[in-house]
Amino acid sequence: MVADESQWYVQKGSRVQGPFSTNEVGRFLLLGRVRNTDRVSRDGELWEPVTQVPELIPEELLNLQSDDGWNRFLKVRDGQDERRSDKDVALERRRIPDTVPQQLRDEWQGNATPVSQSVLPWSLLGITLAALCVVLYLNASTGIAG
Repeated sequence: MVADESQWYVQKGSRVQGPFSTNEVGRFLLLGRVRNTDRVSRDGELWEPVTQVPELIPEELLNLQSDDGWNRFLKVRDGQDERRSDKDVALERRRIPDTVPQQLRDEWQGNATPVSQSVLPWSLLGITLAALCVVLYLNASTGIAG
């Protein structure tokens, strides 16, 4: 008997990856390779936020606010990370703090502000001011010549 394992495509910005199994998408969520802001699709046509597909979200991501839930997440995440199989690599990586778990915790608890939301208003302000300066300069320079 063949198991009917769903296949999922993941959309990260304009990039589409996959297909992946349900288990692979869950593993990628645990590792931070798929974010809660990414979108998924079974057919590559109709997309929905990964947070709207409960079957994809590992149980360990649902209780990050408690210490027990956080410790369980870290343990499961560490077990899922194939890069940690080589002890020398793991020791070398431990010298650099791994900020991904804390970022995931903040995102899944709704504490993180996406970069696009925090940078966009300031960049729009800068563009508006630059355009205003250009208009004023051109207006002043044509007024002097005329």
